[in-house]
Amino acid sequence: MDLERLRGDRLRKVQVEMRARDVGALLLTDPINIRYVTGISVMPLWSATNLAHYVLAPAEGSPVVFEYARAKFRAEEFFSDVRSAHYWQARFAEEMAAERSGEWAAEIKDVLRQWGVVDAKLGVDCLDYHGFSALRELGLRLADADDPLQAARIIKTADEIELLKQSAAVCEAALYDLEQSIRPGVSEHELLGVFYHKMLSLGGEHCFSRLLSTGHKTNPWFHEAGSKLVRPGDLVAFDTDMTGPEGYVCDISRTFLCGENPTSVQKEAYRVAHEFIHELAGRLQPGLSYAELAETLPKYPDAYRGQRYSFVLHGVGMDDESPFFPYPDDPGAVKLDGEFKENMVVSVEFYAGKVGEQDGVKLEDEVWITTEGSVMLSLYPYEERLL
Repeated sequence: MDLERLRGDRLRKVQVEMRARDVGALLLTDPINIRYVTGISVMPLWSATNLAHYVLAPAEGSPVVFEYARAKFRAEEFFSDVRSAHYWQARFAEEMAAERSGEWAAEIKDVLRQWGVVDAKLGVDCLDYHGFSALRELGLRLADADDPLQAARIIKTADEIELLKQSAAVCEAALYDLEQSIRPGVSEHELLGVFYHKMLSLGGEHCFSRLLSTGHKTNPWFHEAGSKLVRPGDLVAFDTDMTGPEGYVCDISRTFLCGENPTSVQKEAYRVAHEFIHELAGRLQPGLSYAELAETLPKYPDAYRGQRYSFVLHGVGMDDESPFFPYPDDPGAVKLDGEFKENMVVSVEFYAGKVGEQDGVKLEDEVWITTEGSVMLSLYPYEERLL
């Protein structure tokens, strides 16, 4: 695995998609997009809401990196044009936000002019009111950056596959410690802390949710970790949503049992979720159209329809990514156009919890689509007592 090669390959993939859409440049403030295009990550959680770190990437050539002033050295190792970032948000500039955003936009336009793309489309991702308004006032042709970026990220390079495997290995080690810590009296906070301790010690970075729940909090899904204590017979359900080494995600879910004697309700829910994701994973292969999969999704009992998960599967890489595959009978479901291709990586998932029951089961696995069929990247074992 070669990080320099990885950085270059990702930038080239993005630039191919930009040129296909006649986009002259991308102006990126989203930390994940910046990391994908440049390999640089500086205070990603803080930078997600504080616009002090942004990148201007051309359809040809090397990006200009605008960095938090005291952190410019982080980018100067890799890029020749690194500049101090402007701070124009009201939280920084107060009543001067409009003036400061105008100065910022003028510098952006000047770079575009130097590149000869000032009249081309400029893709933007996440901006505040002042930033967006300042660009519009200068007459720049704004477009959506998400379209070319998501298209570039769908197919993974060999280096990306290796990093996804590394992230899965980190996640599995942390899941092992979490499972070993399940006992009556341990809190959800403590279990999440156990996972975090091992994840961080092995080079993981953070989890972008806290979807760990126990007992009655497993139904419905989307409770997050709290002070609840685990009791004998409780299910413990966890969606990892983990950002691992070099920013690559491991997004898998497991449900465990505290004790030795599951109820029939728990076992049925586990079986339904387990059978769905394994049947779904087995169908994924290059050339399978999204429409064809929508017509042939695995069956499951109607009693689980009311609280099923939002998506059947989604792409995974440096974030949850395209395609986001909905149940076709959901109201307002987007009808996807396309097909599965070699070296896509997706997370397949199912939540099984009947309305009104205490328990619910969440299972999810990462699948690498190859010419030989689907390969499980996530290898953590299932709960034998519930199968």
